[in-house]
Amino acid sequence: MRDRSGRLVAVAAAAATISLSVLVSSATPAAAAGESHPFPTHVTYKTGVMPSASAADRDAAVKKQYDSWKKAYLRSACGGYLVYATGDAPNKGTVSEAQGYGMNIVPLMAGYDTNAKAEFDGLWKVVQDHRDSQGMMMWKLDGSSCKYADSGTPDAATDGDLDVGYGLILADKQWGGYTAAAKDWLAKFYAADVAPDGHLKCEDDGPNTDTRPSDFMLDHLRAFAAYDTAHDWNKVVTRTEAVIQEFTAKYSATANLLSDFVVSANTTSPKPAPADYQESQPDNIVGYNSVRVPWHMGTDALVYGSSVAKSVATKESASYKAKAGGNPAKIYPHTKLDGTPTNTGDQCECANDPVGVAAMAAGDQAWTDSLWNFLATNPYGDTYYGETIKMLVYIVMAGDYWTPAS
Repeated sequence: MRDRSGRLVAVAAAAATISLSVLVSSATPAAAAGESHPFPTHVTYKTGVMPSASAADRDAAVKKQYDSWKKAYLRSACGGYLVYATGDAPNKGTVSEAQGYGMNIVPLMAGYDTNAKAEFDGLWKVVQDHRDSQGMMMWKLDGSSCKYADSGTPDAATDGDLDVGYGLILADKQWGGYTAAAKDWLAKFYAADVAPDGHLKCEDDGPNTDTRPSDFMLDHLRAFAAYDTAHDWNKVVTRTEAVIQEFTAKYSATANLLSDFVVSANTTSPKPAPADYQESQPDNIVGYNSVRVPWHMGTDALVYGSSVAKSVATKESASYKAKAGGNPAKIYPHTKLDGTPTNTGDQCECANDPVGVAAMAAGDQAWTDSLWNFLATNPYGDTYYGETIKMLVYIVMAGDYWTPAS
């Protein structure tokens, strides 16, 4: 089992279907680079509010974050490109989660980044060259030897697998030429990471009984369903939504928070995993995994108008706002399922930023604006994890998150 305890140490140290609006970017660089959706591709979301900042200011903030992110974390290595996962892999290495994030970010920033296609191909090459026995990316790589960097037989993590698949579809819609690769990846993913009842497993060699809510990327699954009709992705969407509703009804009816890991996911009574189920942080509450849930629920609500995701995002946003007194700086990574923080001495922007997407979906203008403004800061000295989540949150909050299913 993978353990993110290294991330906790690093953070603690640092802390001591959708309609598109008219494209507003210049057509000239887009035509030259061959992008179908050059940044900025302004999107009219299905629900919610936008930050009060102008579209131009929002786009500028995204570009600034991208320039910073790319300089710090996108590196040429191992015959292609790696996303340097600070604290998570040795010798400036990467994890599949990071590689997947990169394969989402780069196509979305194409048109602004004139080298985006080459960078995407480099990221994809590293994935292709480091597959486990089921065809998914080995979850951790040494950045120097370029070999698997964990003990035991190489395995894969579902979140990285999801983002790699989504990235391939984005690339196919952006530039073309990735259809065969994307469909092959999705077929292997479905075989490896989807349990018989349709819920998402935590890893490709894991049991069919557990799941990880931070993998509940419903917008990805809906895009898969539109793109790959050979597999029953709607079954995965339906079961994922059912797990969310069954879990929150019993354990977090007001806040709708989801614990880092969930067991008995193959039953109608999913429940929090034991405290030390997979990682060294409490797995039965919100931690460094499930801090991402507001972002994923909010995104699905915004781009697809999903009622389940909108309800969860609205309740989570309200809970975080109430517990923080409306102050984004008082959102903490470790939170009980009733919304009460458990460790106010540990902070990470990875916990604050995702709530901004939920606030948008909830339609809370003032809270959205507060969280948008907070994005411009990095008060806790976050590195790869927080800054990469911020990058993706920025794209969504700026209104530049187009879906390949559109």
